[in-house]
Amino acid sequence: MTTRQWKSGWTLLLIGMLACALLAACSSNGETKEPSAPSAGTQTPDAGAAEQPQERGSITVSVYDRGTVPAEEGTMDNNRWTKWINDNGPVDVSFVSVPRWESQQKFNVMFASKSAPDLIMEYDTAYRNQLYNQQLIQPIDELVDSSTHYKALLEKYPALRKVGTKDDGKLYEFARVIGLQPNHALFIRADWLEALKLEAPTTTEELFEVAKAFKEQDPDGNGQDDTYGMALSYISGMIVDYMHGSVFTVFEKQPWYPNADGELVHDWDRVKAAFDYKKRLFDAGLVDRDFLTDSKGEKAKQDFINGKLGIWGAPIGDFAAYETLKQNNPDAKIQVLALPKSEYGQFSPVLYNPVQSVGVVNVLAENPQAVMDYVDFMVSPDTKKVFDYGIEGEHHTIENGCPKLIETDEVKAQLSYKADLMMLFSTDFDNTCSDWWNYNESNATPLQLEYKEIRYDAVEAYVSEDRPNPAITSSEHMPLIPEDLQINQQNGFKAVEDILTRALIGGTGYTVDQAIVDAQAAWTKSNGEKIDQWYADWYRDNKETAFLMEDMYELASDVFFRP
Repeated sequence: MTTRQWKSGWTLLLIGMLACALLAACSSNGETKEPSAPSAGTQTPDAGAAEQPQERGSITVSVYDRGTVPAEEGTMDNNRWTKWINDNGPVDVSFVSVPRWESQQKFNVMFASKSAPDLIMEYDTAYRNQLYNQQLIQPIDELVDSSTHYKALLEKYPALRKVGTKDDGKLYEFARVIGLQPNHALFIRADWLEALKLEAPTTTEELFEVAKAFKEQDPDGNGQDDTYGMALSYISGMIVDYMHGSVFTVFEKQPWYPNADGELVHDWDRVKAAFDYKKRLFDAGLVDRDFLTDSKGEKAKQDFINGKLGIWGAPIGDFAAYETLKQNNPDAKIQVLALPKSEYGQFSPVLYNPVQSVGVVNVLAENPQAVMDYVDFMVSPDTKKVFDYGIEGEHHTIENGCPKLIETDEVKAQLSYKADLMMLFSTDFDNTCSDWWNYNESNATPLQLEYKEIRYDAVEAYVSEDRPNPAITSSEHMPLIPEDLQINQQNGFKAVEDILTRALIGGTGYTVDQAIVDAQAAWTKSNGEKIDQWYADWYRDNKETAFLMEDMYELASDVFFRP
C-alpha cells in the first residue's frame, strides 16, 4: 500500500499514515482530548431508557510498540487513541504493548504464564498457525455470526473467511481486505533508452543487451564510465528470479511449482535459470560487484536516484525515490517494465497480499463476546473515519468534501503513531478522499500526478493472469510445515542459497551447473525429499480450499486500473 501525498506537506503526512495502516511495516497515532460525537445509530439516553442496560465487558488486546509515541502523548498502551476507544467503544479495553520485532518472544512468555491478551494482534502467519497447532486460540464462527459490521464484511468479501479458516473447517482469524496491486516494480531510465536509440526490452536477452549498453555506452552523456546497467541486490535480484518463474529469492522461498500433471514438485530448473542469468550479468560487469553487501537495496536506490543506475527493482510505493530523482535531474524519465519474457514464460513480480489475517482470540479469553464487540466497533465506518483522519475540528477540517489536516506540530504529533491500532481496517475502495488513485489537480502536486500514471502502468503490467505471479500463493498464506521439519527446511534453504551464491560470484572456477548438483545434495541431506513430499501432499489435499494465487487475482479492484 502506498502513502498518499497531498499538496500540503501536512496532508501528505496524514494520507501516508492511512496507507501505512494497511501494511505490516508501518505505524502512526493521535489522541482526542474530548470524546467524539456519538456515531450514527448510537442511542441517546432517552432512546434507550426503556431497554435493560447491557453489562459492559472487559478485555485485553495486544498492540505493537515501535517506540514511536511522542512523550507528551503517553505510551503505546495508554494514549489519546486508546482512551478514545475506551470512551467511545462498547467494552473496556486494556491494551498490552509488545515490541514490534520481538512480539513472538513476548507472546510466548505470556502464554506460558497464562497471561496472554484476549485478542492477539499479530501479522506473522507462521506464528498464528503455531498458536492454532498448540490449541492456544479458539474458533470464532459463532461470534462472527452474531456480529454486525464484521459479518457484513465477510459477506462482501468471502475470501476473509477462506483465509481465516483452518484445516478443521472452523474460522479462527480476523482478517482485512487490502486489494490486489503491485508491491514491486522494475524501473528503467526511459531517457537513457532514448539517448541510445534503444527500445524497451521485452525478453531477458534484450534486457541483457540494454543493461550492457547502459554500462558501456555512456547513457548519461557525461563522458565518464560511471554507470551500471542493472542492480542485483534485494528486490532487483528477486525480480530476476521472478522473470524466470522462480520463487527462490533472498526473501521468499517457494521453490515448488505444479507440473503438467498438476502435482507440486521442487523445480530446480527455474532456480538454475535465474542464477545462470544473474551470473551472466555479474561476469559481464553490468552490476555492482559488491551487490551482496547491499542486503536491503539502499546502495542500489542511491545509485538510481543519483543517475548511476539504469534498471532497478524497487517497491512501487517509493514515491520519495522518484521525487528525489526528479529533484536531482528534472529531465530524468522512468518507465515501468513488464517483466521480460524468459524461456519459462512471462511473469510478474511480488504483489501485495490482498487479504491479510491479523488477529486471533486466546483460548483462555473469559469474555469472547466482548472481544467480538470490540472488533465490530473497530471495523465500523465511524471508527475507521476517526482513525483515518482524526477528530473533525481538532485534527482536520472538511474542504471540497474531504478531510484536510490542520497544519500544526501538535496535530502532527497526535497523528504520528496510531497505525498499529488500525490493523483490523480494510481498504475502503469507495472512499474518494484517500490514496494514490484519487489524485487530482486539487489535492496533488504535478509530480504526484506523474507518478500516479506510473502506478497505473505498473498495475496494467503486473496485475494480469496473462503474466502471472509465479508463486503458489502469498507467503502469508503458505501452510506451516510440521515442527520436526522446520529446522531441516531452514538449514536446507540456507545451504542451497550459499552454494548458488558462491557459484554466482565464483567466476569460471565454479559453475551454476555444478552448484545445482551440490545444492540438490545439500537439500537431500537436510531431509529435503521429505519436505518436498509434505508440500506436494498439502497441495494435493488442499488446492481446492486453500487461498492460492488464482484467488488473489479475484480481488483486483477496478480502482487500481487506469479509467
